[in-house]
Amino acid sequence: MSRERANGGRKAELAAVSIHSRSEIRANPGLDRGERRVLELIATGAPLPAVLDTLCALIDQESGLISSVYLFDRDRNRLMFAAGPHVPQPFVAATRSFAATPTGGACGAAVSSREPVIVVDATSSPLCAQLRDAIRVSGIAALWSTPFFATDGAVLGTFAVFESEPRSPSDTEQKLVARATHLASIAVERHQTEEALRESEGRFSTAFYAGPACMSISRATDGRFLYVNDRFVSVFGYSHAETIGRTALGLGLYADPDQQSVLLELLDAHTARDVEARTRTKSGETLDMLVSMEPIQLRGEDCILAIACDISDRKRAEDRLERSERLLRLVLDALPVGVAVVDLAGDLILRNPALQRIWGDLIRSGPERHARSRAWWHETGYAVRPEAWASVRAVVNGDVSVNETLDIEAFDGTRKVIQNSAMPIRDPNGDITGAVVVNEDVSARQTAERELQESFSQMRTLTGRLMRAQDDERRRIAQILHETSAQDLAALKMHLARLNRTGAGLSKADRAALTESIDLVDRSMSGIRTLSYLLHPPFLDEAGLLSALRWYAAGFAERSGITVALDLPATVERLPQEMEMTLFRVVQEALINIHRHAGSPTASIRLRSDARRLTLEIGDHGRGMPADLIARLPTGGGAMGVGVPGMRERLQQLGGALGIQSSDAGTTLRAEIPLPPDVA
Repeated sequence: MSRERANGGRKAELAAVSIHSRSEIRANPGLDRGERRVLELIATGAPLPAVLDTLCALIDQESGLISSVYLFDRDRNRLMFAAGPHVPQPFVAATRSFAATPTGGACGAAVSSREPVIVVDATSSPLCAQLRDAIRVSGIAALWSTPFFATDGAVLGTFAVFESEPRSPSDTEQKLVARATHLASIAVERHQTEEALRESEGRFSTAFYAGPACMSISRATDGRFLYVNDRFVSVFGYSHAETIGRTALGLGLYADPDQQSVLLELLDAHTARDVEARTRTKSGETLDMLVSMEPIQLRGEDCILAIACDISDRKRAEDRLERSERLLRLVLDALPVGVAVVDLAGDLILRNPALQRIWGDLIRSGPERHARSRAWWHETGYAVRPEAWASVRAVVNGDVSVNETLDIEAFDGTRKVIQNSAMPIRDPNGDITGAVVVNEDVSARQTAERELQESFSQMRTLTGRLMRAQDDERRRIAQILHETSAQDLAALKMHLARLNRTGAGLSKADRAALTESIDLVDRSMSGIRTLSYLLHPPFLDEAGLLSALRWYAAGFAERSGITVALDLPATVERLPQEMEMTLFRVVQEALINIHRHAGSPTASIRLRSDARRLTLEIGDHGRGMPADLIARLPTGGGAMGVGVPGMRERLQQLGGALGIQSSDAGTTLRAEIPLPPDVA
């Protein structure tokens, strides 16, 4: 209700009170004038203390008594001194604020009982015990307190009258007090109504002008703006002066003018709540707004309160989210692996076509899917229990599982091998809300890997056979060279020697040619013998690995000029022929590489064995090998790449391994080979 309507209603009420009062006491023109004065103050909105002081002064003048008014505080727990221009100061100080209880003096008892309380002798009454000193100092002997009420029956306060002699009020005094309480109730209730209205208007004004949303009030008849708040001005760019008196259509606030008609139709149907509308600012920028409208009364005029929130950022975010979801859908559909998102119950809420291709069908219910899925752990062959699925563990325990290999029977009966991964999905608080599951069908890859492994095993077998055949061929060639070529050269040497002894008649040139031929035969026999020993040293078969290493190291040092230090045990149990041949070939290849590439003046050979393995180390103090070259050696790359893979392959055939450590201080090649049980 507007303040003007409230004032109009109160004026009528005051007029009625004035007529009522004059009908009760017609013979007192002074009281009538005083009463009219009080009513004028009320009607003109004078401050409440001034109205109540005037009322008390009027009663004091007409009765010769001392009157006062006490009102409830805001919490209605205490009574406060409100008016009483002639009340002695000591009594005012003592009663400025006191508890509104039945024992809180005559006034407290009056408001508690909602009845007038008359204390004939204030000096002896128990109700006035706490005020005894103030009563004595103030010269008060009797006091009467009469509560007055609002129109709804609520107690507003009390009208208290003090007398200097102990006595009860007369009928005339009681009637005078009744008129006073009636006027007091009108004055206090009007004040409270206006104060509540001011507070309400203040709160509305604060909420309106300081609100975070765009707010406006316009006339319902022509749509012209009466008020707009600061947020409206900052968002749309029109100043208050540019907006007031104009319409939304006139300012061009609607990007689509028909949108206003839609909103007004919804307003008539009382459903204009959270309606999306496209608007345009003064600069021409378009904004998405969420608009609500409400009909209100303002100073007796029908108006429309409009509240609009800028949701442009939200709409842009929604558009980006929609684009992201479309992109995600495209990515998921294109992925060759199966992807699914499950909720806390394990139910499928998102999946891609690849997942259905893997399983042949999809069961959205988590419990049903886990119960019907048939799978076995690839390594052990044990069945996967429903609670052991990676997706279940991710949701229940927060486990992260990566590439767990399973054998499955798809829902169409096809047997497959998959790699199963799952990761929990957490909200901003860290609580699990679901899981992402990834399935990859690796059946073809498993088959290819198995076939590759089989091929590799076959290749290893063939390689072993080839190496043994190579060693056998070397042994055969060495034997042929030793038993045939060497013997033939020996016979040739004997024939040449005989000719040399019987060739006295030969010329000096022929004798020199004969002597040179004998030297050539000697060198050839020595070369064939060395080549035969290098192809297959007889010491290896006759005396074992240690003798063969000592012989080869000595010959290598003589041929290359590289000093070879030997750190060999005094004795070593005879090893299988293939193992001794492998270790000899490793030393042979390693020393040749040192001679060709290391640039080292020295080399070392160290052989050690324990109960389980035999370790052979060949080292140098040369320039070292680049790291990238070491990385390429296993594949046969680099200048030394052919020999190193051969050494590694020979060792692997016997369950051994080859390692290389290199720096600018030199290179160490380490070969390890397990000892046979009968040797260990």
